[in-house]
Amino acid sequence: MDINAAIQALIESNSAQQMESYQNTEVTLINHSSEIFKTLTYLSSLLSSIKNPLGTRENPARICKDLLSCQYKVSDGKYWIDPNLGCSSDAFEVFCNFSAGGQTCLSPVSVTKLEFGVGKVQMNFLQLLSAEATHVITIHCLNTPRWTSTQADGPEWPISFKGWNGQIFEENTLLEPQVLSDDCTIRDGSWHKAKFLFHTQNPNQLPVTEVQNLPHLRTGQKHSIESSAVCFL
Repeated sequence: MDINAAIQALIESNSAQQMESYQNTEVTLINHSSEIFKTLTYLSSLLSSIKNPLGTRENPARICKDLLSCQYKVSDGKYWIDPNLGCSSDAFEVFCNFSAGGQTCLSPVSVTKLEFGVGKVQMNFLQLLSAEATHVITIHCLNTPRWTSTQADGPEWPISFKGWNGQIFEENTLLEPQVLSDDCTIRDGSWHKAKFLFHTQNPNQLPVTEVQNLPHLRTGQKHSIESSAVCFL
């Protein structure tokens, strides 16, 4: 074999291998660039959805107030929120009262129960993201004793209310609820009601979770509890 021809063949073979390696590297770089572009597009979309949530189940807001800063006009109604911004599978529906500045209002599972169907973690995040909270408890009464210590009949204690964090709302304390009305003083065989307002700038105190010291019922006496939505702002 001609030595020169052999050397030339070796050079050409090496050049071909280098070209093939270069082409493979170029294809790999293109694939990597495509994956990076897809990731950046996803992150951009994610940041946009966080900054401008729709309040839907798939794209929930943290709290109702966040929807006020979005690029579109919103009106009072039901929206989905996810206070801890985790997986949207634990998002839940609330009533957003934008007329009141963006209140996030949770309805009880039943008006006669002090339960709200929201997990402890989500409730705690909602409280942390809020500056104040409001809750109204109505006690419907039929010939029942009055509700305060100055009005209570016999040895009955005045009623008290247990908050979310375990603190007690009762009269003659810093946590005394506001009595909006009290017609339970009327004992005429008809149903009446006493309504209590709880408003606090320590949101982890609400909602009310228990009514304590309800009066012992005698024959012909009845009472029931009605819970409003608890609203955070």
